[in-house]
Amino acid sequence: MKATSISAALCIASISGIAAAQSVTALQGPAGGSTLAHDINDMGQVVGQSNSGLSISTTVWDASGVGMNLGAASGYDTSFGYAINNLGQVVGYSEATSSGMRTATLWDNGRITDLGADMGVVGSSVARDINNLGQVVGSASFFGAFSQGFLWDSSGGQAVGTLGMGGSNLSINNNGVMVGHSFFFGDPDTASIAMPDDRGGYMTADLGPAGFNFSIATAINDNGMSVGHTNFGTDGAWQAAIFTNDLMGPPGPPMLLGSLDGLNTSEANDVNDNGMIVGYSWDGTHSGIDSRAWAWVEGTMYDLNNLLDESSMFSLLIEATGVNNNGDIVGYGLLQDGTTSAFVIEGFVPTPSALSLLAMGGILSTRRNRSSK
Repeated sequence: MKATSISAALCIASISGIAAAQSVTALQGPAGGSTLAHDINDMGQVVGQSNSGLSISTTVWDASGVGMNLGAASGYDTSFGYAINNLGQVVGYSEATSSGMRTATLWDNGRITDLGADMGVVGSSVARDINNLGQVVGSASFFGAFSQGFLWDSSGGQAVGTLGMGGSNLSINNNGVMVGHSFFFGDPDTASIAMPDDRGGYMTADLGPAGFNFSIATAINDNGMSVGHTNFGTDGAWQAAIFTNDLMGPPGPPMLLGSLDGLNTSEANDVNDNGMIVGYSWDGTHSGIDSRAWAWVEGTMYDLNNLLDESSMFSLLIEATGVNNNGDIVGYGLLQDGTTSAFVIEGFVPTPSALSLLAMGGILSTRRNRSSK
């Protein structure tokens, strides 16, 4: 099916920032039903999941919004795609719904590789990211106990990147640097980083912050900028953060990004090479306020829901999950009929500050329309 293009009206200023009027595109599943998007590559290909009610499958949409289901590894009946590189290679997991067993999976030009079986994993495994070199990271239960971070390439897989008893690698950049989280039994998760050394191995360290703090690193770009979330300095609720990548000493304090107005908790999901960060904010007090997707650009967090107006098919953009180097953002939200749908925002460009616009006597914006074929 074809994507549905939705033109947003002029946005108004908000305390959390404003954004230029742009189109928000709903991605439909090949067989209809609900959809989720998790990642987008620089070619505009999107990966996520389609649920038609009869089956759940990893789905890839091309740059024109046409989706194709990729299926699952042999012996599994459902699948979910987490990441796609610029070669169109996809990773995620396949699951047997009867047992709940998951296996890390690679989809490559029509070929499905069961990475869990390839690595000899005895428990479940999940692949989280793949770089343009074909290196895959994720988590796997190698010994039937806590999951460990793994790295897989065409020569095989290995447990690497975990400090303590368990953890996961969540992202790998094109320099082979991995980030994720690790834990000791009874301690909170801490953000971790693993960097190739000069001896064919990896140097693993805490990203911090130091002390009894919760933190998770979710993404790293090719410039070494690591993002995630932490409760350091937040009075209990955690916030999206940029971590300090200094392996020669104790981790420094992270840079907290704050949250959207009225919501006290935020998480960063991805960062591109230009430093644009995407994620979502939610209410940790469980007051029932809806979660909201955002983009962080040069010190300002922008509520992506400001792109919607009354004519939009979307009633809410819940979470921004991925961003490419063109500034294209993907995630998922709710359509007016309540259906969950993946979305794409092409080339997100925030306007100048609200004060600057007011001084100019009005709100200026540019409209970018996503072409449909």
